[in-house]
Amino acid sequence: MKIFEKYKEMINNTNYKKMIYNLVAIIIVCVIALLSWDTFFPSSRSNPETKLVGNVKEKEETQASDYKDSLEQQLKHILGQIKGVGAVEVMVTYESTAEVIPAINKTQSNQITEEKDAQGGTRTTKQDDQSESIITSNNGTGQLIVLKEIKPQIRGVVVVAEGAGDIQVKTELIEAVKTIFQVPAHKVMVYEKQ
Repeated sequence: MKIFEKYKEMINNTNYKKMIYNLVAIIIVCVIALLSWDTFFPSSRSNPETKLVGNVKEKEETQASDYKDSLEQQLKHILGQIKGVGAVEVMVTYESTAEVIPAINKTQSNQITEEKDAQGGTRTTKQDDQSESIITSNNGTGQLIVLKEIKPQIRGVVVVAEGAGDIQVKTELIEAVKTIFQVPAHKVMVYEKQ
C-alpha cells in the first residue's frame, strides 16, 4: 500500500501534473501527425487496379498497332501477287481501336432485415452490396486474363499500285480488298502509283 500512496503523492504534486499534461499533449499531436501524414506526403504507391488498367491500355495500344501493321503487310503481300499489279502500298483506317474484355470477378450480396416493434409495426431494411475486381494470373506476373478481344471495324482502305491504271487490274484490286475485309466498294479506293 505504501507504493500506491507514494504514486498518489507524486501525482498530486503540481510538477508531475504539468509533466503528465504535457506528455498527453505530445501524444495527441503525434497521433494527429500520423493520421494526416498521407495527406501532406502522399506515397508513391498506387492502387494495383489502377496499374492494371494502365497496363491494359498500353497493351491494347501496342496490340492495335501490331495488328494494323500486320494486316497492312499481309494485304500488301497478297495484292502484290495479282497479275499486272506491280509495286503496291496500302493503308487501312479503322473506326476505333481494338477492345479487350478482361475477366472480372463479380460478387453480389443481398440482405433483407425485418424488424417488429412493440406497437406492432414492422420495418424492412434491404441492403445490396456489389463489387467487381479484375482477375489476373497467379504466376506472379500479374498479367490480365482476357476473355475476349474485339478487333476494330475497318473504316476504309486505300491501295496505290503501279498497274492500277488498267481498269481490269483496278477492278481486281477492289474485289480482292472487298473479299478480304468484307467492306463495300465505296470504302475501297485504288490509285495508280507514280
